[in-house]
Amino acid sequence: MPTLDTISGSRALAGLVGFQLHLANMRAMQAAREALAGRNTTPAKVTAMLFVLDNPGCDQTTLSRFMHVGRSAIMKLLNTMESHGHVERRSGRDLRSNGLHLTPQGEAFLAEALALIEESDRHVTAQLTRAEQDQLIALLHKLQGS
Repeated sequence: MPTLDTISGSRALAGLVGFQLHLANMRAMQAAREALAGRNTTPAKVTAMLFVLDNPGCDQTTLSRFMHVGRSAIMKLLNTMESHGHVERRSGRDLRSNGLHLTPQGEAFLAEALALIEESDRHVTAQLTRAEQDQLIALLHKLQGS
């Protein structure tokens, strides 16, 4: 029976789906961060803006659950996005909450950011055929349970 001392880390990890997904994600996110650096934004901000675009009027608690981060981190992110004129808070479902909405400036900014991310994604997946990319997307959706 092999022990941890005799197992090569790279061989042991090479067959682990989760680890390979993690490595691919790190590469894709680094490429996206580099693509967005000139626009002074991050993949997390773009993700938040996409969620607000698809869910106008959502509150920050719903956004924080979606992004798997604490409410204080979302508040900081929203404050930054609001100061740049990308998001605005309006009266929400009740007196205690605010609904989040993209501004026209935020929608234009999001379109530019998405174009940059799509270009970085094309670069990251360049060695895959279109059929392989479609298959990979389908498999990732399957793993996510959607």
